[in-house]
Amino acid sequence: MSMKRGLVANWMTREVITVSPETTLHSARRIMDMKRIRALPVVREGHLAGIVTRRGLLRADPSSIPLAEAWEKQYPLDQETVERVMTSPAISIAQDAQIGKAARVMLENKIAALPVLDDARNLVGILTSSDLFRLVIEEMSDDAQRAPVKSWMTPDPETITPDTTLLEAHRLMGVKRIRALPVIDAGALVGIVTRTDLMGADPSRLYTRGEQEQSREVVQQPVRLIMTAPVRTVREDDTMTEAAQLMLTHKFHSLPVLNAQGRLAGIVTETDIFHMIVHKGW
Repeated sequence: MSMKRGLVANWMTREVITVSPETTLHSARRIMDMKRIRALPVVREGHLAGIVTRRGLLRADPSSIPLAEAWEKQYPLDQETVERVMTSPAISIAQDAQIGKAARVMLENKIAALPVLDDARNLVGILTSSDLFRLVIEEMSDDAQRAPVKSWMTPDPETITPDTTLLEAHRLMGVKRIRALPVIDAGALVGIVTRTDLMGADPSRLYTRGEQEQSREVVQQPVRLIMTAPVRTVREDDTMTEAAQLMLTHKFHSLPVLNAQGRLAGIVTETDIFHMIVHKGW
């Protein structure tokens, strides 16, 4: 890849969907759902004021909770604004930075979207994990560049069973610092649970005043109620190009990896793809 082609400006998404600090949480979530995106730069008077993520909204908006209609209370969420939950200042990248540097920033800060600024610090784009998937697909399209999934996947991932509680899954993700848990039943892969799934299903962090008993009931529910099943997978000998294409097409952020016997051998995540981009010096 040439130095010019390796610039952030050549891979970023230029049509950036933004919100203002005064945008309500409900409106921001509707935009994310409609556009199928995970992050919204927050702009005030033409300048980047922060960024709000789907994860941040799930922490703040109980109407996202699928398991407990009881959590839809008389809270003025139509008046709550993204200013309360946005990350400010937002981590950003210059448009003339190398794509490998951007991947490293995303890797080190555990983020999946980077606002892109010009020399005057105006917002000119956003670089997301989807853009980096496109990079892998296009730059590793020839046989000489292809790499098997088993070379970059995370082997022997942490797993849970369908009966694991939401609380235990939360704890495991926190301790292991991971974002997805394959669900195994009798040795077979039957589903997957992501951190976003869990946050959407767990109101315990949202309400503590007088609702603790109901909160405990929700987090003791089994993950089978919220897991994605059946789950899309790749094989160890598939290429990272194929994995990236699946992740891009279906908006996945992790893919369980099966061995020749059809058993779980690993998991390939957007973090693994960031690692590969940094390693290749793009």
